[in-house]
Amino acid sequence: MLNAELLPLRDDRAVLRPMRAEDADAYAAGTTDPAVHLYAHLPEPEYTPASVTELIRGTLKEGLHRGDLAALTIAEPATDAFAGSLVLFGVSDDSVEVGFWIHPDHRGKGLSAAALQLGSAFAGRSGITRLTARTVPENQASQRILERAGFTQGECGRGMAPSGEEADLLHYFSSIEPISLLPVETERLRLRLHQHGDADALHRIYEQEEVARYLLEEPWSRSEAERRISQRIGQTGLHHGSEALSLVIEQDGALIGDVLLWLTDTEHRIAEIGWVMNPAYGGQGLATEAVQAVLELGFEHYGLHRVAAQMDARNTASVRLSERVGLQREAHLRQDWWSKGEWTDTLIYGSLSADCESDVAP
Repeated sequence: MLNAELLPLRDDRAVLRPMRAEDADAYAAGTTDPAVHLYAHLPEPEYTPASVTELIRGTLKEGLHRGDLAALTIAEPATDAFAGSLVLFGVSDDSVEVGFWIHPDHRGKGLSAAALQLGSAFAGRSGITRLTARTVPENQASQRILERAGFTQGECGRGMAPSGEEADLLHYFSSIEPISLLPVETERLRLRLHQHGDADALHRIYEQEEVARYLLEEPWSRSEAERRISQRIGQTGLHHGSEALSLVIEQDGALIGDVLLWLTDTEHRIAEIGWVMNPAYGGQGLATEAVQAVLELGFEHYGLHRVAAQMDARNTASVRLSERVGLQREAHLRQDWWSKGEWTDTLIYGSLSADCESDVAP
């Protein structure tokens, strides 16, 4: 079943969240668009703000609570304004069907593709391993979006659309990699995916001036913590549909930091790694233990060719950690970054898969 506690999810292009009553006007207006009316095959022939509000407060709320129906708003990330709809329905043990449409005022911004990726992450974290979709042969725009999102075209045949009408339908499917390697357990730590309940603990870490000093961002507010977590919840691995892995670091049930691994070159399997640790837990080798575990995951499971770490040259703690986990200093860039009112130097450390292989005795 779909896990509503994972919502909202976001990236730089879109937000995927439960529908709210204030979305009703825009939703109803969007359904009057000729393309939506022709291709979306919505269950009702006509929608009004009042009927949409009733659906949001009734059928859609109940379906999301049960976990067998998720009619979600695709929202603009800057304003959170309604921009379209993505629906997950027909849930089975390991599969769910997806449908989507974009309000005509918001087309051409990549919202559909972004929402499909977020929807895939939502389904994957809910234990779903297969997404399906259907569209009519005439809807070439939908076909292009699905194919760019990694869906594979299957057979074409007559079938019943969500509207209850019989139509020729192209079938698409996309596999979701099971989240079977997580959490990662080390000698003293547990590395797991983010969840919305982590907001307070991460805020307490990232709000500290000491923590933010060498980061590119300012200390987090509580709302910024929530926004960042809604991004990281969907970062579940370096596989198709997810180009980042974000894990919180726990010791004996306490959240003490996080570590991120993300692809910078998907085709050639090149990634970057970053980490933050609560200073109260420093000096015990815990960050080293966490970073080492994620590096091993990157090289051994995800088949990375290279992993780099970039840091403010004044961040001596991260420098020492990089060297302890076997990263090699590759560059010292002088005054290359203007950060928080001053020019700063950047150190670049890196490791190759070949370095790991050379460490293994014959």
